Amino acid sequence: MKWLEKAQSWLSQHPTTEALLWFVTAGACIAILIWFLLFSGYGNPPEFVYEQF
Repeated sequence: MKWLEKAQSWLSQHPTTEALLWFVTAGACIAILIWFLLFSGYGNPPEFVYEQF
């Protein structure tokens, strides 16, 4: 737990880096959500196995 306290202390001393990390994390979560809803095929009717052969 000592390294966690060091990391929190370092981040509290560098608010710009902390804000950048929050922005990157939020962007990654939004990108995963967009991929899942738009590109993963979620909600499409299932294909029959025999049609693939």
